[in-house]
Amino acid sequence: MFWQKLVIVLLIFFSILLYRTYVVFKPDKDIFKPCSSSIDNHSLNFDHQRLKTFQTLLQFQTISYDEHNQNFDEIKKCRDFIRKHYHGLTKEYSKFVQVHSIAEYSLLYSIQGKNSKLKPFLLSAHMDVVPAGNLEHWKYPPFDGYSDEEFVYARGTLDDKGNLFTMMEAVKEYLNVYGQPSRTFYVALTHNEEVSLSGAAGIAHYLSKQPFGHNGQFEFILDEGTIILEDAFPTLKNPLAMIGVAEKGCVTIEYRIDIAPGHSSMPSAPTAIGILARGVDKLESTPQPSQFGRGPEMGVFLGVTPYLSFPLRLAMSNMWLFSPVIQWVLSRKPATDAMQRTTTAVTHISGGEKDNILPTSASATVNHRLHPADSCQKILKFNRQTINDDRLVAHVKQCDEPSPISPHGKNIHSYRILEQTIRQTFIQDSEPIIVVPALMLGGTDSKSYTNLTKNIYRFSPFIYRHEDLSRLHGDNERIKHTDMQRGLNFYFHLILNNQLEHIPDTTLRSEI
Repeated sequence: MFWQKLVIVLLIFFSILLYRTYVVFKPDKDIFKPCSSSIDNHSLNFDHQRLKTFQTLLQFQTISYDEHNQNFDEIKKCRDFIRKHYHGLTKEYSKFVQVHSIAEYSLLYSIQGKNSKLKPFLLSAHMDVVPAGNLEHWKYPPFDGYSDEEFVYARGTLDDKGNLFTMMEAVKEYLNVYGQPSRTFYVALTHNEEVSLSGAAGIAHYLSKQPFGHNGQFEFILDEGTIILEDAFPTLKNPLAMIGVAEKGCVTIEYRIDIAPGHSSMPSAPTAIGILARGVDKLESTPQPSQFGRGPEMGVFLGVTPYLSFPLRLAMSNMWLFSPVIQWVLSRKPATDAMQRTTTAVTHISGGEKDNILPTSASATVNHRLHPADSCQKILKFNRQTINDDRLVAHVKQCDEPSPISPHGKNIHSYRILEQTIRQTFIQDSEPIIVVPALMLGGTDSKSYTNLTKNIYRFSPFIYRHEDLSRLHGDNERIKHTDMQRGLNFYFHLILNNQLEHIPDTTLRSEI
C-alpha cells in the first residue's frame, strides 16, 4: 500500500514538472512572425562614406579620466565635428530641427513633430570614452579607427560612439526620407557619462521645461545598455536580446581605522593594517545575499526557458523547486553572479608611513553595485554585521540607489515597439531572436532622466559573444561592420515605428 501511494505521488510530482516544462512554458509564437509595428521597408547600408565618418569620430581622443580630468580639447573637437557634419539637419529642416549646447560640451538635438498631442521620446548616447590602458596590448592603435573587412578597432566603438553614430545617421536618413515626423523626439549626446552626469543632468533640466517633460510624461527614453548575446545559455541556439529595464545602483564606502602609534621593534598585535585586512577579507569572502527572483533578471530566465533543451528546460521551468541549484550555478561565474546579487569589490587600500613605524591609520575603499532589491542602507548594515569590529569606521563616499524598474511587457506600448523593432531589425534565417527584459549591471546617463518618464530602457543594438564582453573598457575594443549596419537600421526603424499612435492589429510586411 505504501509503495502504491509513493508511486502515485511521484507520478503526480513528475507530471507537474513536465506540465510546466512543455505547457506553461511554451515558445512565444509571436517571435516567429514578421514585425507588425512598421509601415516601411527602407534599409540603410554601412557604406564606405559612413565608415570614413565613423573612423573620424573614433579618432578624437575624448578620454575621461575622472570627474575633474577630461581631455576637453578633444571633446570640444568631437563636439564641433558632430555639429558640422550634421549641420544640414538644422539648416535644411530649420523649421522643426534645433541643436542646443548643454553644460558647454553636450549636445541636444530637438526634432519637433507635427502632432503636439503625441508624447515625445528621447534617444541618448555619449561621446566620451575611458582610457585605453596599456597600448602594447592593442592589436591596432586605439585611436586610429583601423578597419579591416570585418571589424573597426578603436576605443569607443562599443562604448559609446557606435550608438552615437548610428543614432545620428538614422535621424539624418529619416528626415531625408520622410521629413518632419508626427511625434517629437530628442537626441542627447553627452560629454562626461564615464565620470560624471552634468551633461545628462543639464539635458534633463532643459527637457523638464518642455511639453510633457514638466510632469514626467515622455513616451520613453532609450540609452546605451544591455546587448544581444549569442550562446547566452547552454543548448540555446537563439540570439538573446536583453532590454535593460533597470540598472544597478552604486555605493562606495571607505573603511578606516585609527590607533595609537608605536615602534616596529615592539609591535602591538594586531596592527591597524592587520585589523583592516581581516575586515576586508570578511567582506570579500562573504557575498551579499542572493536576490534571485526579486529583480528584472528573472525576465531573462523566464524568456529563454521554452527554447532550452531537456533537462535544462525542466529545471528552468520549475524554479520553485530548482531555484537553489540555479542560484548556485549563477554564482560560479562573476558575470552571472552579478545578475542575482549586489557585488563587492575592494578597489583601493592604504596604510603605513615608514618601514619601522607602526601605522596609526589604514583605510580601504569598497565599491558595491547594488541589486534593485537592495539599498545603500541595507548594504551598510550587512557589512557592519559581517565585519563585526567597531574599530573599523565606515564613511560613505558615494551612494546612488538602484534605478526603479521600468514598466515592460506586451501591454506597454513603448516597450512593445522597442521589442518589435529589435525583432524586425535582427531577423535571421536560422533561429529567431528572443527579446527579454533584463538588468543593466553598469551605470548610464539614464539615471539622470528619471524625472522625465517611468519608461526608461537601456539597449545597444550590437551582437556580442562571450569573448567580446572583456573588450568593453578593455583591450582591442572593436565592432563588426554588420553590427554597424544593424544599428543604423535599428534606430531608423525605431524612429519610424514610434510615429504610430497605436500598434496595428494586422501583420504588415517584414523589414530588412
